[in-house]
Amino acid sequence: MAQALINDPEVVFLDEPMSGLDPLGRYQIREIILSLKQQGKTIFFNSHVLADVEAICDRVGILAQGQLICAGSVDELLGSSEAYHVVGTGGHVDGLQEWLYSLEIQGDRWQGTIKIPLPRFLALVEEMGGKILQLRLARPTLEEFFVEQLRQQGIQVTH
Repeated sequence: MAQALINDPEVVFLDEPMSGLDPLGRYQIREIILSLKQQGKTIFFNSHVLADVEAICDRVGILAQGQLICAGSVDELLGSSEAYHVVGTGGHVDGLQEWLYSLEIQGDRWQGTIKIPLPRFLALVEEMGGKILQLRLARPTLEEFFVEQLRQQGIQVTH
């Protein structure tokens, strides 16, 4: 990495730069890459670890069997969803049907996709005495998107 950066290049090619590193090494390399990005450098980053790609890259290209099958920003590919999936517990679950799509209730645990503005939903959950256990964007991960793209290309993906 040091050898690639010593002359302060405008374009950097990195092939699996975090491969084989321990968690601290992975963190340090990711921070270096993000720093280069903030400096306006162009970075071509190749990785099989799609969570790293999703966290670092502005634009993504997916190759399958040597062919570029799709490319775009992470938001273009995955959707810039404002929808959130929520898992919670407790409270008066009666009103949840009005606030959540695909509501599922198991015991005192409930989950679904929020259909009202997030701040309003959080306030209502607090008022009803509920507790949020998990909140995440309701869009696929890059890995899930990748697998779906392979399936659409007719490439067999085993479960």
